[in-house]
Amino acid sequence: MLGDEFTFIMLLSGSWNAITLIESTLPLKGAELDLLIVMKRTTARPRPAMPATVWVQVEVEDSPHLIERFTALFDSHQMNIAELVSRTQPAENEKAAQLFVQITAHSPASHDAVNIEHAFKALCTELNAQGSINVVNYSQHDEQDGVK
Repeated sequence: MLGDEFTFIMLLSGSWNAITLIESTLPLKGAELDLLIVMKRTTARPRPAMPATVWVQVEVEDSPHLIERFTALFDSHQMNIAELVSRTQPAENEKAAQLFVQITAHSPASHDAVNIEHAFKALCTELNAQGSINVVNYSQHDEQDGVK
């Protein structure tokens, strides 16, 4: 369904020697495995505060564009998707194939995270999906990801 290609992104930090070792090793491994590897050095910058985190789990009869519908929901609420895991259970006997999706997202505004609950439940109802959502709001003054 997704084809023969994939993208893998690694964000690394560490000593100069450790980073240089990775930078010299990856091209060799890429050639060995016939992979295209692109590397770029960047500088660290503070992450913006993300006062709310949302976790959702969905089980629904599999059909095209379902994951797109859920990711669009998060995008429309200006939420950053941090993790998305999906798997499909093949059809068995009389039961259609099932799609299982787990999403973790962060919101720069706590009110967006609260507003998504109603929209998520409405989407689950529209798609005849079983879903759960958990929203956690953090204090604006808490330290997040080591950045004050």
